[in-house]
Amino acid sequence: MGSKVTVEAVELDLERLQLLPGLVNAHDHLQFSLFPRLGSGPYLNATEWARDIYHPEREPIRPHLDVPKHLRLIWGGLRNLVAGVTTVCHHDEYHPVFDSGFPIRVLKQFGWAHSLAFTQDVRERFEQTPPGWPFIIHLGEGTYSDAAAELLRLHELGALTERTVLVHAVGLSGEGWDLVKRVGAAAIWCPRSNLFTLAHTLGREVVRSGVRLALGTDSPLTAEGDLLDEIRFAQDSGARACELVGSAARDVLRLSPDLDDWIAVRGFGTQPKLVVIGGEIRLISPSLARQLPSSLAAEFHSLHVEGRQRVLIRWDIRRLLDETRAYLPYFRLAGREIRS
Repeated sequence: MGSKVTVEAVELDLERLQLLPGLVNAHDHLQFSLFPRLGSGPYLNATEWARDIYHPEREPIRPHLDVPKHLRLIWGGLRNLVAGVTTVCHHDEYHPVFDSGFPIRVLKQFGWAHSLAFTQDVRERFEQTPPGWPFIIHLGEGTYSDAAAELLRLHELGALTERTVLVHAVGLSGEGWDLVKRVGAAAIWCPRSNLFTLAHTLGREVVRSGVRLALGTDSPLTAEGDLLDEIRFAQDSGARACELVGSAARDVLRLSPDLDDWIAVRGFGTQPKLVVIGGEIRLISPSLARQLPSSLAAEFHSLHVEGRQRVLIRWDIRRLLDETRAYLPYFRLAGREIRS
């Protein structure tokens, strides 16, 4: 508590703030961050939810899809940055915008398949994933016996090993979790998304079982808010949330330990006053920004997300708002109003 640090050749007085590693969001679909939450569950499984909500020719999906994908992805990065996330795992194709000064770090070294239901070449994708990378797949996202059986199907395909990461896994049985632990696989918990779609999520017995576990937001299609909301839920459930978005998440995603990513906060689970990624300031509170030289302060722009304190972001927020409103006059970020 209370220290001076030098970032970008500027000494900042961070009195009464804690310095923590940047948070890791282990599962997100960044391109959906402007979409409203959709569906009227609970559903038996994710496939039933998808069939209910996916009507791209109708409101509200059609106008949101009109927004160019790179803009939607940037908003997804900002949604995470405001919460103190420095690394996110985007469960979709890697996009060139991630290499163009994107707001946060996006995991690149992993293999993935959407799910057994929507991906036909799961085994091939697993085998093509380099040995040192995690392989991530939605699995067991349901509350009936077929969801539990998916784990055995994945095992029979030879795609369940110590580098396999299961997203959701709500439908796994006790025997299934025993198998996950035995092979050393991991899981990503997205509790608020699970409760919206399935009215069920992982129980305390699973969260505390010793299974390798990380925390994720999923997309605003099923969970409004950001990773701080998931952290609060996890804490209320008795989980060690600081590990699920910290050391455990870095283990699950096999992140490099050498990343120069950190945040300054009043306390764990609170909105950050400072976010540093790769040694560069990406977010700073207005009060801390007074310590910056004017030339550096000019690179930051105001962003106020409903329910969060106003911060300064190293991104031209007004321009981004104008570019987005050219396609979608009114929108919210993960269910929350945005102001510059």
